[in-house]
Amino acid sequence: MKNWRYSNSYSPVLGAVDIGTSKVCTLIGRKKNNTIEVLGVGLSSARGIRRGKIIDINKAAGAVRESFSLALEIAHVMPDLIYAGVAGDGVSSFNLENEVFLNKGGREINSRDVDKALEGSKAEVNLEGKKILHLLPQEYIVDDQAGIADPVGMIGSRLRVKTHLITIEDSQFHNFSKSFQQAGLEVHRLIFQPLASALAVLHPMEEEMGIALIDIGGGTADIAIFYGGSIRYSGVVPLGGENITSDLAVGLRTSRDEAERIKLHHGCAFSRHIPDDEVIEVKDLGLSSLQTVKRKYACEIIEARVKELFLLSRRMIKSSGFYPFLRGGAVLTGGSALLEGIAELGSSILELPVRVGSPESKDHVGMIQTVSHPMFSTACGLLQFGLEDITERRGKKSLVLELEDRGSKIIDWFKDFFMLE
Repeated sequence: MKNWRYSNSYSPVLGAVDIGTSKVCTLIGRKKNNTIEVLGVGLSSARGIRRGKIIDINKAAGAVRESFSLALEIAHVMPDLIYAGVAGDGVSSFNLENEVFLNKGGREINSRDVDKALEGSKAEVNLEGKKILHLLPQEYIVDDQAGIADPVGMIGSRLRVKTHLITIEDSQFHNFSKSFQQAGLEVHRLIFQPLASALAVLHPMEEEMGIALIDIGGGTADIAIFYGGSIRYSGVVPLGGENITSDLAVGLRTSRDEAERIKLHHGCAFSRHIPDDEVIEVKDLGLSSLQTVKRKYACEIIEARVKELFLLSRRMIKSSGFYPFLRGGAVLTGGSALLEGIAELGSSILELPVRVGSPESKDHVGMIQTVSHPMFSTACGLLQFGLEDITERRGKKSLVLELEDRGSKIIDWFKDFFMLE
């Protein structure tokens, strides 16, 4: 085992792995000046995963290994640390509050007081069978002064904090960790996917004004609401791009692969835009012959499922209590966000301004043409999260990072395969 010590001037190479229901995406990158340099990209078809949950560890490990191998072949440099995204039914979130009393006459607040207030907020939640992914401060209140971002150094007699807690089921955490171990990798941190996506596609002003992020994955759509610069709500809608593909396969009597092709090349979420006389050719199920189908009919199938997704999203957003504060509207991301007409349909149902969000090319160098797509939002955000995480740790400790075996215990045969030292 090697011990690698990095000074504050060293920019570590990070791996970001986004495990979804339909795909596994790996990016390898590092900080370069004020941008992220993307060194390698790997995509594989997801296996052993359903609605964000791993149901077959061996298959999931194979998909992770394949995706990581492809990225490593291009980057030809081993990541020091790996960050992975997680979402789905096993993730839960809570808005909490806690108050600590400092001194009757008031005194200066220090970092230990802040940590005590944050840790105490978890007492409201039964954490049996759960692991904490994130405990995020929304705002601090010192005595009667609210809206404080950092109370350290202020004087007060009472310190109150509002937090957003995100947890994952122990079983899901174990299955993710086990899948990576079997792939020959060790994850440094698991990150809630919408938090990562938000880093890649939202602007700070939008998060301040109030905005809803809808990350449409293969099996689920993950929702995160931001207001006042902090996350205020998160939830999961149990519908995604795979449901659209499945509906098309049944409605057009064709295979899932052919239905996916139709969705990508001919799909539209707003069927009224499609001429009545436009036709497409579709392969018959189990046959080599082609059938002629009206494109509008296929798009009506797509529209019905996307409409259901937005109706469920609207219900969830309104139940959060933050709907009136969404002056920035909503941002759609994820692979299905590029469906023609989806932003227009979303705007009509959510009754909000809606745009499609992709990682911005100005924030990246290297393989920017590849990653400037909604399907890479989570992976790009994971890289950014990792870089900010490392910077924060350096700032707090003013020390070098201690990493074992380049931070990601890659098994020996994996190194030998790529002939990396």
